[in-house]
Amino acid sequence: MSRSIRKLGPLGGYQFARQICRNQPRILMYHRFSDPPVKGWASPECFEQQVRHIRKRYNPYSLVGLMKYHREHGRMPSHAVVITVDDGYRDFYEYAFPILQRLGMPATLFATTGFIDRQLWLWPDKITWILGQLSHINQNLTIGPFTVNEGALNDESRNELWKRSIAYALSLPDEEKHEFISALADELGLIFPDGIPESFAPLSWDELKKMQEAGIEIGGHTVTHPSLGQVTESQARDEIFGCRDALNQHLGRQDRTFCYPNGQPSDFQYFLPELVREAGFLGAVTAFPDAQGISNRYLMRRHASGDNMFQFHKAVSGFELLGHCVKGDRKLGLGYSAT
Repeated sequence: MSRSIRKLGPLGGYQFARQICRNQPRILMYHRFSDPPVKGWASPECFEQQVRHIRKRYNPYSLVGLMKYHREHGRMPSHAVVITVDDGYRDFYEYAFPILQRLGMPATLFATTGFIDRQLWLWPDKITWILGQLSHINQNLTIGPFTVNEGALNDESRNELWKRSIAYALSLPDEEKHEFISALADELGLIFPDGIPESFAPLSWDELKKMQEAGIEIGGHTVTHPSLGQVTESQARDEIFGCRDALNQHLGRQDRTFCYPNGQPSDFQYFLPELVREAGFLGAVTAFPDAQGISNRYLMRRHASGDNMFQFHKAVSGFELLGHCVKGDRKLGLGYSAT
């Protein structure tokens, strides 16, 4: 499919997809920004190119702006595109916000409120930090069913170990996940810094307030960024409502939307959309695309973006959405009824 899109897209395929999908908003997903470029992140140069493309060919909205439009008109606007950014890292303020502000572009930033409070650093970053301290694993390690073999670490092997560690952590109940990460550090003879390292630094509430005043929606992303597929309903309520309360306390009461942490099919339980609706959020997003698109307001699908311009054009034009529709992709089963 990707090979065909690479050939057909520039020859009119992107324009065709744009017209076919004109009433199906595309929601783009970003995480980190960096200059010079870092693989998987967005550089200011590419991000500005993408923002200018959206401004020229589409109608940009924040996610809450899109929800309000639908509430007021009973339909979605044509050719709508939403830029969303997850977590609340400070590099958004440093690299992306100035571009959005200069070009008058709305966007939505989903903030993990405990991270903004500097009460915690995001747990995947702890795994990144652990592996970044090592050039060699000195002995075979076993933590429950998780094993690490002795040997040198290069970029490739470190990345594979990171993926395995993240996948295993996500398979655990939330408390056990944190115990695993602590045990991994202990087994490797490492002690976490007292504060959040600068490379993983969060935004401040003052910076969020400034961006909100400039037209950036600050949405919810829980308090501690757990997989909501690995918590009890009571814990999920505390994460969702606690996040809402912190946003209202620091930024004032406003209509907002929500983003499920990690956001893959395994990170969902049937009761989550209703909890998010009950908390007052106007809509919510996943972190994957499929044929469902934005049909469920509390499970709207998103398309990844970054410095890969092919992926950006495939996502923003609707070509990626069309591909999922043709294949009939449905990544979440029944039982998610809040709309």
